[in-house]
Amino acid sequence: MANGNPAGALAVIDFEASCLPEHGQSYPIEVAVARIDGENRAWLIRPLRAWEHWDWSQEAEALHGISRAMLDCDGLPASQVLAEIIEFVGDCAVYSDAELDEYWLEVLCQGLAVALPFPIRYLGEWMVEHGFTRPQVVAALEEAKARLPKEHLAREDAKRLAMVVRLLMESETA
Repeated sequence: MANGNPAGALAVIDFEASCLPEHGQSYPIEVAVARIDGENRAWLIRPLRAWEHWDWSQEAEALHGISRAMLDCDGLPASQVLAEIIEFVGDCAVYSDAELDEYWLEVLCQGLAVALPFPIRYLGEWMVEHGFTRPQVVAALEEAKARLPKEHLAREDAKRLAMVVRLLMESETA
């Protein structure tokens, strides 16, 4: 057990970015991690100097509601964010619902010239490994979305996916 996380625990990570992938070269601006024990954290990331000329889209800003001014005012240094993510994750296996989340972790690490601290696995693979059926997954997704309907906010998205995992695990023991 590290940092209070039981071995074998699971966490979900979600990033928001400066623009949608189809609109250019994006960088991470917000990240959240939600553990299945219910604990969660979110961080705004102050852009690294290396990202100054990367793309920003109004479409992405309209989705997540984060402006450049917010990042300048409330964003934390990228090195601090990464250190706190690593501490919060502890021994948890980390999952996401999209490959882009691992890409944005890579962008963050490359910008800091550090190695990836942990792999991000695809949540769908966890579901298959545990034998959950499509109807079970759909029901858990619908229940989690009903309880946490806000989307495109890293904390809410990560919390919702962690809730899906908890609901599926509860259905295993029921």
